[in-house]
Amino acid sequence: MIGQTVSKFRIVEVIGRGAMGIVFKAQDTVLGRFVALKILAEKLVNDPEMLHRFEREGRAASGLNHPNICTVFESGNWQGRPYLAMELLTGQALDERLAEGPIPAGQLIEIALGVTSALEAAHAIGVLHRDIKPANLFLTTGGQVKVLDFGLAKVRTPAVRLGDDAPTAVMFSTRQGTILGSLAYMAPEQLCCEPLTGRADLYSLGVTLYELATGELPLRGSENLATLPAGFGPILTRLMAREASMRYQTASEAREAFQRCARGLGLGRAGL
Repeated sequence: MIGQTVSKFRIVEVIGRGAMGIVFKAQDTVLGRFVALKILAEKLVNDPEMLHRFEREGRAASGLNHPNICTVFESGNWQGRPYLAMELLTGQALDERLAEGPIPAGQLIEIALGVTSALEAAHAIGVLHRDIKPANLFLTTGGQVKVLDFGLAKVRTPAVRLGDDAPTAVMFSTRQGTILGSLAYMAPEQLCCEPLTGRADLYSLGVTLYELATGELPLRGSENLATLPAGFGPILTRLMAREASMRYQTASEAREAFQRCARGLGLGRAGL
C-alpha cells in the first residue's frame, strides 16, 4: 500500500500493526502535514463488533480537543475499510517504556497529571475510556503523555449541562453482560458488568501508575507502597479502592491530589 492515496492521505510507510489493523505514516496532500493513518484490517470488515469498535474510537476521540489526548483529524471509509487519520506522535507507548524499568518520580507525576487532566475533559462530555493501561498511554519525545485508543469508549449523558460551544459526542450501546477492557486494569464493577462511571477509569489509572512506578502489577493486599514516591502511595490506594464510593469521585479531584503531591516533592510544573 506504500504510495497509495487513501482519501487525501498518501501512504509513506508502515509504523505499526495490531489486532485491528495497520497504522501508516501518511502525508495529507492538501495540508502537507504528516499523520498516523489507521486502517481496519481487511479480514475484519465483515466483523460487526470490530467495525463498531473502530467507528467508536473515531467518534469518541474526535469529540475531544485536549493536549493530552491523541487528536483524530478525520475518519472515513476507503474501499470498504474504515480509516482514522490521527496526530502523528514521536516517542513510545508506556508499556514499551516500562520494559526499561520503573519510571522516576518526577516523570511519574507529570504522567499522572496529564492523564487525569485528559480524563477530566473526557468525563466532562460523558466519555468513559474503559481501557486505561500503559499500552494506551504514549510518552512523546517532548515528555508529554497522550491518551490513545478510545475504541472501548462508552459515552454517557454528561452530569452537568454543557455550553453551546462544547464538543458533541454520540451515544453508543454495549451488549449487556459483555466485558470490555483489559482484565488486569479493570475496576471490580467493570469485571462484574455493572453500570460504570468515571471512577472506573480512575481505578484503571491507579493500577497503571502503580505498575509504572514499581514495574509490577499490584496484587490485592500486597501492594508495595513503600517503594512509591512520598505522598504517592495514599493517592494510588484511594484510586484502587475496591468500592467506587471510596475512590476520588472525579478526575479533577485526583488531579488536584497529584498537584499537592508534586508540590510536596518540590517538583515544578506550570499550573501547579
